Amino acid sequence: MTEDLKEFDKLIKEKNISYVDKMSEESKKLAEKIPNLKEKYEKVITARGHVIEASVKIETAFNELITKTGGEDLVMDHEKKEVHLITGARKEDDLGGLGFNSKAQIVREIIKKRLNEAPSHSPQPSEPDLLDDLDRYIAIRNIFAHAPISWFSQELEFDDNPCYKHFFKLDQKWKNVFLAFNEFMSLQIEILELIPLYIKSVLLKREIFSKILLGKSYEDILTEAKDQGKLGK
Repeated sequence: MTEDLKEFDKLIKEKNISYVDKMSEESKKLAEKIPNLKEKYEKVITARGHVIEASVKIETAFNELITKTGGEDLVMDHEKKEVHLITGARKEDDLGGLGFNSKAQIVREIIKKRLNEAPSHSPQPSEPDLLDDLDRYIAIRNIFAHAPISWFSQELEFDDNPCYKHFFKLDQKWKNVFLAFNEFMSLQIEILELIPLYIKSVLLKREIFSKILLGKSYEDILTEAKDQGKLGK
């Protein structure tokens, strides 16, 4: 993008362009000089579309983790006379005002808390794996969401203008669109494989609470409650 701006600035100075219509006309001529612009544009649109779709799937998983885990344990609801073995970090009504990055940060804290307290024999991903993958996934997602493309670059790359450099602080190679996209999709698969391991550790924790406090498994309690008509079928 820096090269794009230099070319456009040079054009404006050379032709003494001073009004919008003329600038638009000259910018179209400049675009015609970009090699394979249409092909590049289509590839970028396709990549961004896949990233957005993948992000929606991950955000849906985030919503479940945030509302079902990460809160206080063994909470008494005095109004309903119920004991909640495990609660969510946020209520569903609170998610509406949270963006992707905010949800990701909550999930990061939930997972970090759970990994620190989980018994050594419980099924769980190692902290460096899951948290590092999550950090890299979020960073690449933000690149595709916010960083413009340098159309004049020989290979398809994101803008390296100083105001966008912070997007690449974890890995400079992400300036290459295809390298960033390929790593993003690989991380998508890894995270979707690791999240179930985290969920298993949460379920194990709930089962332990259930047997210690109530003397029976959580599933047995649900079955009895259904048989007694306390829960919907």
